[in-house]
Amino acid sequence: MGLFDRFKKKDKNIDIDLKFTNSIENELLFSKATQCLQENENEEAISLFNQILKTEPDNIHALNGKGSGLMQSGRLDDAEEIFNRSLEIKDNEMAYLNKAIICGNTGDYDKAIGYCDRIIELYPGLKDVAQGLRNTFIENKNENSDTDTSEFNTEAQELIERANKLKDTNEIWKNDLHSEITPDMPEFRRVTEWEAWELYEAAIRKDPKCETLVTSYINEIKAKLLSEFLFFNVTMNEDFDPERELDRLKLNIIMDMANDNYTAAMVATKQILTTIDENDIDAINYKGALSFYYDEIDEAIECFETVAESGGIYLFYGDFNKTFALRRKTMITGDAEYMVQAMDIYDEMLKDPQTFEKVKPYQREILDRLQDFMKVPLF
Repeated sequence: MGLFDRFKKKDKNIDIDLKFTNSIENELLFSKATQCLQENENEEAISLFNQILKTEPDNIHALNGKGSGLMQSGRLDDAEEIFNRSLEIKDNEMAYLNKAIICGNTGDYDKAIGYCDRIIELYPGLKDVAQGLRNTFIENKNENSDTDTSEFNTEAQELIERANKLKDTNEIWKNDLHSEITPDMPEFRRVTEWEAWELYEAAIRKDPKCETLVTSYINEIKAKLLSEFLFFNVTMNEDFDPERELDRLKLNIIMDMANDNYTAAMVATKQILTTIDENDIDAINYKGALSFYYDEIDEAIECFETVAESGGIYLFYGDFNKTFALRRKTMITGDAEYMVQAMDIYDEMLKDPQTFEKVKPYQREILDRLQDFMKVPLF
């Protein structure tokens, strides 16, 4: 992995797979130092990484570990210096990732976003994590600056203004189809967010300079939509145990998504699917929702189809969540067929009185949009 070749050495009863260092002694030190980092024993971790660096001064893993300890201790300037040294030896994803976090913590959001873009370009395996951080930096940047759309062209300004009314001020729908839905009803926001999203993306097409601002608005909408996705309450399982790693991770994922911490949620979801159970239906459902947030729509659809195939309550969860991905697929491709597929799913769900109220607002929204596509009434 990284700079060093992976090989094995045996010493009496010791069988250690060398991953990060060049000796058994340093591998043991590395393992202990990593454990100290996880337990927030930063000074001890730094000391152990320094011991490794005495014999392996160009070990980027030890350098990045030391930098992490310094960063967790609040010594950001020292940490950045270590990560810079790591990058001088070799381009590596962990140094870029930590430099992005440091820049975000110091308010240099443009530089932080730049590092995330580099990670996304060079390291596809960290794309979701980097994209999550990038979204956070964009939102923080906009929160700490006065919103000014005057620098954008007139068409983009008008689209942003219309979208903001839908997203924030609850402007009522002009279509008679929705005359029974008023702004004080929870159904109203559910059917206006999609149109706001479309208007924001249209604004970006009209003037790419507004992308950073508008992306933060779109992320707000994605977060609200994600709160509508259906997930099984794992605490309902008879064998639920919060001390068990699988159950603990699932609870953390739901909490992270509720707190808009999608990067952490994605990391934990991947941990379940790669180290615990690649077929865990709850984790696949989480992955589908997070793929939707990161606009990996085909992957989201595939995940939700797998969930639905499990049957039982998961059939409803998978199908319902899939409709969101299909709705988004039409926005991306311009092909109304995907909304027709979503409509077919909703039509089946509307036959069940228990799911009618949950489904009806979304069915109305799709029916309205399909009329726009077809240019003829559908009722």
